[in-house]
Amino acid sequence: MRTFGRELTEFFEFQLEGDDKTYRIPLAAAMPFGVLNKIQKASKTEDSLAIQVEMLRKYMGDVVDELPVGVISGILQAWVEESAKAGASVGES
Repeated sequence: MRTFGRELTEFFEFQLEGDDKTYRIPLAAAMPFGVLNKIQKASKTEDSLAIQVEMLRKYMGDVVDELPVGVISGILQAWVEESAKAGASVGES
């Protein structure tokens, strides 16, 4: 019998300029299925950014609401790139 862990093990880690806190977002392969499924379905709709920002809020908190759109886009693009390097495909950001 095989046993599979339930914990997230692979993260995209980053800091915001002027903030010592390190933020951690699970890479796509380590993301809970329900969250990733929602992102992938939304990647083909106008709701894509809203769903992705919802994901960021889950892991970063309300600080997301204070960030410029360009910073949010940069974080999402870097997350997609790091997830791809780890072998997981994500919808367009």
